[in-house]
Amino acid sequence: MRHNVQVLLSDSGKRSGTGSALTVLKDSGVNTYRWQGGQQTTADIISEPDKGARYSRLAQEFAVSVREGQESVAQISGTREQSVLNGLIRDSLRQEGVLGEKDTTITALTPVWLDSKSRGVRDYYREGMVMERWDPENRTHDRFVIDRVTASSNMLTLKDRDGVRLDLKVSAVDSQWTLFRAETLPVAEGERLAVLGKIPDTRLKGGESITVMKVEEGQLTVQRPGQKTTQTLGRGRGRV
Repeated sequence: MRHNVQVLLSDSGKRSGTGSALTVLKDSGVNTYRWQGGQQTTADIISEPDKGARYSRLAQEFAVSVREGQESVAQISGTREQSVLNGLIRDSLRQEGVLGEKDTTITALTPVWLDSKSRGVRDYYREGMVMERWDPENRTHDRFVIDRVTASSNMLTLKDRDGVRLDLKVSAVDSQWTLFRAETLPVAEGERLAVLGKIPDTRLKGGESITVMKVEEGQLTVQRPGQKTTQTLGRGRGRV
């Protein structure tokens, strides 16, 4: 979580006790606010028993709201269900003219959270995953791909972009290292992406959103909301 982020917790159930997060926050002196009247936001709850029809309707209404310039979020739990809904939403966005017709595939990196204990557990590391090492002296990130995980010696064999090999004991992985899961992601012009971490050699950092303005061979031109300037990303280096 970034510094100075405001978090809003709603006490809708009016629960109390030692297990209540709101009670703990109040006891520690965190500011609380009460609604004092004014115009309330309305919400419509639509119940659709058929899952296919429910997903299709959600995708269509989401696409329409995006075309109209609204800031909308579609949320669902489960990796498989997310993939299904994402596909339906992208189809609906194309029908609304928000997404371009042609897809290109990029490699996206998703951070894998490790604490000081799990960092030294070999089972968290898989061949093909990406690791970055922070160099505090040069203030740069050195990126490697896990080429091999050797159980007998508890060793990771890493390779950098030039193919240079680095052998690293799992026990030697410290807080200077960050682990990522690499996956391919289809994108098109008009796509909205979430940035999950600072992207080297750019001004983009985690927590931001970007829109793909142009897709060219080997690179994407992206833009942050409310800004006119664009940035260029190589298709193999994004954390989105």
